[in-house]
Amino acid sequence: MIVSEEQLFLNQHLSTKEEVLAFIANKAAELGITTSSAQVERDLWAREKEYATAVQQLIAIPHAKTEAISEAKLLFIRLTEPIDWESKEGFKAQAIFAILVPASEASQQHLKILSSVAVNLLEEAFQEQILTINTERELMDYLKDNLEGELI
Repeated sequence: MIVSEEQLFLNQHLSTKEEVLAFIANKAAELGITTSSAQVERDLWAREKEYATAVQQLIAIPHAKTEAISEAKLLFIRLTEPIDWESKEGFKAQAIFAILVPASEASQQHLKILSSVAVNLLEEAFQEQILTINTERELMDYLKDNLEGELI
């Protein structure tokens, strides 16, 4: 299972992209996804330096292909307020899908997860729901109904 309820974090008070990427790395360590939060954070930043991962207004999909994890995982963070994601387009981010994949299976697994999330983000109803659902349980149920089955 790539995403579970314990990997969903609603109403987080983070105010910068730096805080968000550190939060992702630290939660990955707390959840046993990685033994090196520092490496995960470095790999997230390496991808951000190539191109900011804000894909549209209010949505970002930071991702890392890293040796620091052994199994692909998806974390979701929703912030209490949108923050500047430092993208060329000037997008802010409030809903963040963080994709972490092992470097060994990066291309296939990474693209499958990214594609499933991106396809759903084309739907306004999906965007609205991820920004307004009240509890992690409700969000997990919604993701089960909308993301490809093998991701849940």
